[in-house]
Amino acid sequence: MTARRLRRAALAAALLTALAGCGVTTTDVIDVGQPATGAKRQGEADAAEAKLYFMSPTGVTQVTRQAKAKLGAEDAIVLLLEGPDEDQRIRGLYSDVPRMKGEVHVTTGTMRVGIQMPYNVTRLSPVARSQFVCTAAANEVPRGRQIHDVKVELSGGGLVISDLVCDSNNAFPAAKLPTPAPSP
Repeated sequence: MTARRLRRAALAAALLTALAGCGVTTTDVIDVGQPATGAKRQGEADAAEAKLYFMSPTGVTQVTRQAKAKLGAEDAIVLLLEGPDEDQRIRGLYSDVPRMKGEVHVTTGTMRVGIQMPYNVTRLSPVARSQFVCTAAANEVPRGRQIHDVKVELSGGGLVISDLVCDSNNAFPAAKLPTPAPSP
């Protein structure tokens, strides 16, 4: 063995000895609530941007699009309906939201967003549903609250799916099936 290989072997042995004796032991899993979301809490900043949710090769993902002012759910849904911009498409992002003939109306209230569309909401794919719910909620979450605190209602095609929430980039129902929409 050459001197160089002997030095490498000695260094590797010393490193393994140091790591083996460091005293770190295993622990059980400890449940402590929602996963960390980073230093910036959702709803904390009044940034001039919109948070949009598109499909990526790894699932539904949030992207930020710069704007002239902070956007609410109504403006963000308009951007969502336009789909990913060129840079986002180059990165492999796409939308599962179907093309719709007619207008989509967004109403907001305290911790609530309603999205009325000219489309049967039961025909939306789970991805499209998550895109709508997460985009609406992320752009309406009040300061100091979390995205999953905002309830979203989707209506269209004579049906309503209410109390949807966004958690981990996916929409989850509050255990309700679609119900007939109240007649106008």
